[in-house]
Amino acid sequence: MPRKLASIKRISALMPIKGKDRILLAEVDGWNVIVKKDEFQVGDLCVYIEIDSVLPETEQFEFLRSKKFRIKTMKMGGVISQGIVFPLSILPQGDYQPEQDVTDILGVRQYGETMDVEPEDDTAKYSGKYPAFLMKMKWFRNLVKAEEGSDEFPDFINKTDEIRIQNSPFYLKIKGPWVATEKIDGQSGTFFLKKGSRKRFLLFPSYEFGVCSRNRRLRHPDSSTYWYNAKKYEIEKILKKSIGTMEYLVIQGECIGPRVQKNKYNVKAPDLYVFNVLTPQGRMGSEEAAQWCAQRGLKFVPVISTEYFMPDSVQKVLDDAHGPSRIGDTIREGIVFRSKDGKQSFKAVDPLFLLKYDE
Repeated sequence: MPRKLASIKRISALMPIKGKDRILLAEVDGWNVIVKKDEFQVGDLCVYIEIDSVLPETEQFEFLRSKKFRIKTMKMGGVISQGIVFPLSILPQGDYQPEQDVTDILGVRQYGETMDVEPEDDTAKYSGKYPAFLMKMKWFRNLVKAEEGSDEFPDFINKTDEIRIQNSPFYLKIKGPWVATEKIDGQSGTFFLKKGSRKRFLLFPSYEFGVCSRNRRLRHPDSSTYWYNAKKYEIEKILKKSIGTMEYLVIQGECIGPRVQKNKYNVKAPDLYVFNVLTPQGRMGSEEAAQWCAQRGLKFVPVISTEYFMPDSVQKVLDDAHGPSRIGDTIREGIVFRSKDGKQSFKAVDPLFLLKYDE
């Protein structure tokens, strides 16, 4: 599901900012946003646009040109502001309801992530397998794609994405205990093994092994961190030994490396920290998954607490998200919280991390 970057929200509180007479701090769900004084009243509907958004280069957003029309975490008057709020008048005339997604109406898009180096075109991806002059022809590339199979992300696996606590403050009512693990700033990788419909030699089951980035399948070994880690940890072999009678088995993790996210963890070679183990029965709880990984020589994301009880405010969760990383000499990106059974989860990204690294 595409991320809801712009939506209709309600102003739930307005708070003064020490030493500032022209601005206030507005509370929108769990987000704190600086607004002009007298522009909104508590209870007003508004258009809230999240951080990581890029607004279109139109006249009404011209004031954002110096920021390249991008919405980022910022600090002003000693307070942190995340996002931007507009009155409903920036929208075409209509009847708008709370939580309505207006991302497409406004033409808002997500800021592109810093990605690892992957094959940029089909010629590179199939280098050495087919004549280079043929791979320059679109009709032949399409023929190869049809023969080789789709690069689409497998439909039986959910893509890795956690909702932020600011967008889901209702989790505060579920006191726990929760398992808290470090959120690592890398690239999400998915590795799966799925049993085929046919048996080899009429006796042994056939298997399909796959390596995926966040959004697509990487069918051919390449120079990316995903395939590097697949080979380094012999993930296909691990999955084959572990699948048993299951239809499929999946691990998902954060890939880090010298070329990933400016190498905040200062590693010399790519590495993998698993955060999900998926079976047809669902996602393992974090404690069980950590033990599963340890038994197979895989690294699990650092566990910060197995007995975290929700406080009464989003701000306290964000405060708890701040702390030193356990995998490198830096602050951690934040925390991922999971219920003991693994069925519910959300993330809290440290605003101070975003201020430091979100250039």
